[in-house]
Amino acid sequence: MTRIACAFACFLLAACAPEVVRRDSALMLPSTVAYYTVASPLSVRLDSGYSRTLAAGVRLADAGMIPEGRVLKPVSTVFTVEGTHQHEAYLVERSGRLVGFYLPVERAFSPLSESVPIQLQGESQK
Repeated sequence: MTRIACAFACFLLAACAPEVVRRDSALMLPSTVAYYTVASPLSVRLDSGYSRTLAAGVRLADAGMIPEGRVLKPVSTVFTVEGTHQHEAYLVERSGRLVGFYLPVERAFSPLSESVPIQLQGESQK
């Protein structure tokens, strides 16, 4: 019976998602806010093993800069990344590629191990 209990405990531990990797990052707010639209659907495989998709047509607002890139906040939807816990996330773009996520509650950057191309269409500044 003890072996069965140990095997079950090992199974449960193996089934847990890893924590979202993150490091502190200071956000510098923009002087003016520019808006963008996601031009084509964006599918991302997170390092935690989960996948996320951002639909074409989602509006993003320029939320500022961090050392890793430009921070873009989804305007009409909430985007999250998931590991052990779920975190609200803004996209971090550099040179036309999604390089990770800014976690506003934690004030931290969560990198992607592999960046993903992101196509944005610019709009007017407001």
